[in-house]
Amino acid sequence: MRLSAKRLGAIFVLPALIFAVSLAGLVAALLVEGHADIIFAIASGFGLIVAAAVLARR
Repeated sequence: MRLSAKRLGAIFVLPALIFAVSLAGLVAALLVEGHADIIFAIASGFGLIVAAAVLARR
Protein backbone atom coordinates (compact mmCIF):
# COMPACT_ATOMS: atom_id res chain seq x y z
CA MET A 1 0.00 0.00 0.00
CA ARG A 2 1.44 3.36 -1.06
CA LEU A 3 0.68 6.50 0.91
CA SER A 4 -0.12 9.54 -1.15
CA ALA A 5 1.82 12.77 -0.78
CA LYS A 6 -1.25 14.45 0.67
CA ARG A 7 -1.50 11.79 3.36
CA LEU A 8 2.19 12.13 4.24
CA GLY A 9 1.82 15.89 4.44
CA ALA A 10 -1.07 15.50 6.86
CA ILE A 11 1.02 13.16 9.02
CA PHE A 12 4.10 15.36 9.23
CA VAL A 13 2.65 18.89 9.32
CA LEU A 14 2.10 19.07 13.10
CA PRO A 15 5.47 17.58 14.12
CA ALA A 16 7.20 19.91 11.67
CA LEU A 17 5.33 22.89 13.11
CA ILE A 18 6.22 21.88 16.67
CA PHE A 19 9.87 21.50 15.62
CA ALA A 20 9.90 24.90 13.92
CA VAL A 21 8.42 26.69 16.95
CA SER A 22 10.84 24.95 19.33
CA LEU A 23 13.87 25.69 17.16
CA ALA A 24 12.89 29.33 16.67
CA GLY A 25 12.34 29.69 20.42
CA LEU A 26 15.72 28.15 21.19
CA VAL A 27 17.61 30.34 18.75
CA ALA A 28 15.77 33.49 19.86
CA ALA A 29 16.35 32.69 23.55
CA LEU A 30 20.06 32.39 22.88
CA LEU A 31 20.27 35.63 20.90
CA VAL A 32 17.88 37.99 22.72
CA GLU A 33 18.18 39.42 26.22
CA GLY A 34 15.44 40.90 28.36
CA HIS A 35 11.81 40.21 29.12
CA ALA A 36 11.25 38.36 25.86
CA ASP A 37 13.43 35.50 27.16
CA ILE A 38 10.44 34.09 29.03
CA ILE A 39 8.35 33.87 25.87
CA PHE A 40 11.22 32.32 23.92
CA ALA A 41 11.88 29.79 26.71
CA ILE A 42 8.23 28.73 26.56
CA ALA A 43 8.49 28.46 22.77
CA SER A 44 11.62 26.31 23.04
CA GLY A 45 9.77 23.96 25.40
CA PHE A 46 6.71 23.86 23.16
CA GLY A 47 7.31 20.20 22.26
CA LEU A 48 7.23 19.21 25.93
CA ILE A 49 4.10 21.26 26.48
CA VAL A 50 2.36 19.52 23.58
CA ALA A 51 3.49 16.09 24.78
CA ALA A 52 2.18 16.79 28.29
CA ALA A 53 -1.15 17.98 26.87
CA VAL A 54 -1.50 14.81 24.79
CA LEU A 55 -0.73 12.61 27.77
CA ALA A 56 -3.14 14.55 29.97
CA ARG A 57 -5.98 13.98 27.47
CA ARG A 58 -5.54 10.19 27.70
